[in-house]
Amino acid sequence: MTTMTLACGLLCTQQPTEKPSPILTADQAALQRANQRIKTLEGEVEALKKTKAKKPPVKKTQAKPKRPAKQPTQTYEVTAYTNGAESTGKSAGHPDYGVTASGARTKTGHTIACPPSMAFGTRLNIEGVGVRTCEDRGGAITEGHIDLYVAGVAEAQSYGRKQLKAEIITK
Repeated sequence: MTTMTLACGLLCTQQPTEKPSPILTADQAALQRANQRIKTLEGEVEALKKTKAKKPPVKKTQAKPKRPAKQPTQTYEVTAYTNGAESTGKSAGHPDYGVTASGARTKTGHTIACPPSMAFGTRLNIEGVGVRTCEDRGGAITEGHIDLYVAGVAEAQSYGRKQLKAEIITK
């Protein structure tokens, strides 16, 4: 055989197919979820590092008593989501069903999904909605967008998209 024939024979052979992924034990699945949460949190830390502005040098002057600064109000596009597959891609049997990116369970009247620049635990007072806590993330949740957790699909769909003002009350 010539070198060319051998090379063609090696290149043209079929590669073995990948083995199907094995069924995970409960411990392996928990470890996989924990590793995914770590990656999510590492990404958030990197995003926060990039958005943190450098403070100008402080001039030494006579200290004035500090008043707590009022947080600015910002307008957000507010939508609603549920735990179901239509919002999260997870069905009721999925191990992470109802678990937020922060590891907390979703709670009606409490949980919101926020952009990565907003730390988990940040509380917002949303116009006409009330105070909610940032505990989740989502692929479609970008800067200027907040997603309210609601229990039912019909409620999420009827909520629609709203432009609402929100004030960060704690970080």
